[in-house]
Amino acid sequence: MQTSTDHLELVQAELELQNQELLEAHAASERERQKYLALFEHLPLPAVVLDQAGVVREANDSAAAVFGFPSVDHLCNRSIYRMLDQDSRSRVHAYLSELPSQDETVPQPAAIVPVHVGRPGDGVHLSYHAHLARLPFCAHDGDRVHMLLVDRHADDRQERDQRCRQMLSDATSTLFHAFDLTGNLIFSNRATSALIGNGTGLSVEQRRDFDGLLGSRALDIEVLISGKPASNHGSFAATPEDRRSFLIQKFPLRDDSGKVFAVGGTSTDVSALMAGHTELFAAFSIANDLANRDPLTGLNNRQCFLEHLRSAMARLDPTSKGLVLGFLDIDAFKDINDGMGHEVGDAILSAFAGRLEEAMGDRACVGRFGGDEFLLFMSDTAPEEAEQILHRTLGEIRSPYEVAGTRVLLTCSVGLSHYPRDAGTAEDLLRAADMALYSAKSNGRDRVFHFKESLRFTSERRLRVFSALRKALCEDSFRLVFQPKFDIADRSRILGAEALLRWRDPLLGDISPGEFVPLAEANGLYNALDLRVLKLFARQQGEWIRRGLQVPISVNISARSLQTSELLPTVLALLDYHDIPPELLLLEITETGLMNCTSEASQNLADLADAGVRISIDDFGTGYSSLAYLQKLRPSELKIDRSFIAQLNARDGASDSIVRAMLALAESLQLTTVAEGIENEEQLSWLAENGCGCGQGFLVSPGLEIPAFESLVAA
Repeated sequence: MQTSTDHLELVQAELELQNQELLEAHAASERERQKYLALFEHLPLPAVVLDQAGVVREANDSAAAVFGFPSVDHLCNRSIYRMLDQDSRSRVHAYLSELPSQDETVPQPAAIVPVHVGRPGDGVHLSYHAHLARLPFCAHDGDRVHMLLVDRHADDRQERDQRCRQMLSDATSTLFHAFDLTGNLIFSNRATSALIGNGTGLSVEQRRDFDGLLGSRALDIEVLISGKPASNHGSFAATPEDRRSFLIQKFPLRDDSGKVFAVGGTSTDVSALMAGHTELFAAFSIANDLANRDPLTGLNNRQCFLEHLRSAMARLDPTSKGLVLGFLDIDAFKDINDGMGHEVGDAILSAFAGRLEEAMGDRACVGRFGGDEFLLFMSDTAPEEAEQILHRTLGEIRSPYEVAGTRVLLTCSVGLSHYPRDAGTAEDLLRAADMALYSAKSNGRDRVFHFKESLRFTSERRLRVFSALRKALCEDSFRLVFQPKFDIADRSRILGAEALLRWRDPLLGDISPGEFVPLAEANGLYNALDLRVLKLFARQQGEWIRRGLQVPISVNISARSLQTSELLPTVLALLDYHDIPPELLLLEITETGLMNCTSEASQNLADLADAGVRISIDDFGTGYSSLAYLQKLRPSELKIDRSFIAQLNARDGASDSIVRAMLALAESLQLTTVAEGIENEEQLSWLAENGCGCGQGFLVSPGLEIPAFESLVAA
């Protein structure tokens, strides 16, 4: 009996547990039903559930509003057919009538049909796309179809607007065009395609033939940079007898976020407008000429010159000598602008351009690239022949220019490139000439250099080093080594040292100052580089002073940095912050740089000397400084250039005489002399015999890292 009772209690417990699980499952199901019911009711799109007869069995609030009923209850149990026009009824009925029976296993596919809803009472008809889909079969409900209405007014309007734009675009005689960010044509209307004959897909190279019709790549870039519309004038000949004038307008095309994704443009044929209107034609011609001429010199501007160059390259006879492009740069023109003012500089540029154009005559097409740089090309000319012509031409235009009572002598550096030997396009030809020009300037200026293939590597290397240099200046990637200055009478006695800048790039490795310093000076980074050297010097010199080590240190400074207003306060602030006696700093400036000093630079040097900082003239003897400058700037030291030291005891004795004269001059002015580049005992003995007090060179020590230099001084 006890066993039966226990069994019944166990069964009852299991039933209660199952009942509890059923209740929980039912509650969960009800929650899911309520969730999906809420989603259905609050769906922003109108939605109804239809039976196979087309009667509305369920609907949401959006559907009631669309069909013109105050609530869902008023809409339910009504026939959908009474709320649709005739065509819409047929489409919906066709879908409902094809519903498979519940026994069929093939599902009814969803469908999208256009419908027009007529709202009772107000006569309004609305256009929708009805998305029809069969719901899962439920025995108590029978077949049900879900109908979701998507407003197609916006699509209709968009389609209509697009059709209008297309019709207008195709019907107009105005050219419509658009170019992507890389310069390729991505849209053209019928009028444009009729003239260019290529539709979309016109590449950057191909479009150059149509610059006078569609605008140049340079104009596109102007729009992309400024983000504003720009316009230009051009001319284009569809046939040799049919040349037309166009007003070209460009503007940025932006996406929804406001980002520019292309450059749009229109080209309007104004030839007929100007026919018979002499004044208007003259004004247009002037405007067109201004668009192609440099306003200062009257020469072809860069864009116009390149168009002439491309045309000449296309017309060149394959059997000819080729074409030579020259890239000219006036040497040290910045000094003229800075010293005499921009008005005088502009006058000299204009006079130079006139002489250049007159000297070249019909032999060359001449243009201004910008600033003090000019371009010219000679067709059917060999490179050697072009060089001879240029040497004669530069000789003719080198005679002094007299401006505002001042006589100025100009020299030029020239880079030459040859088509087709050096390049196949105008742009590549220009780049090759630019590389040759850089070599001409780097090798002393006032000379003509031809392009060589090895310059491509040099140019790429220069670009990589320059890019790394800018990064290094931001990241403080430099260090100093110190080359001792020693007493020539007792080489074991260290009198001071010269701080030498060193740089190791993670990718490029060790880079010589002879490579990166000229790059810094040519690209406006000289001041940043000099400030970096001064900070490194001050940090190290301050540490040595705190440790009881006092050694005069020389620091090389660019002559251009001396012209900046921040150099003087920066030097004085660094000395003060690190408690460095000013006499322990020597600022070295080259003799050539000394001669290019402006009045501001001279004043800065004088103020530094008054503060106790010593001045050293580096590479003495290689320039043409005067005694007046030596007296005015009050240097403490002259450094005899290593080129003279290397030639001591030579057969002709010229260097011996020059060095003796320098030593005598320094003694008379009570200046210390330092001989650079001492490499053997014979040079040391000669300098000792002739009274030179201080020297530098590998004979005693190269530049040393800080620990090695400290050990040498301590010894």
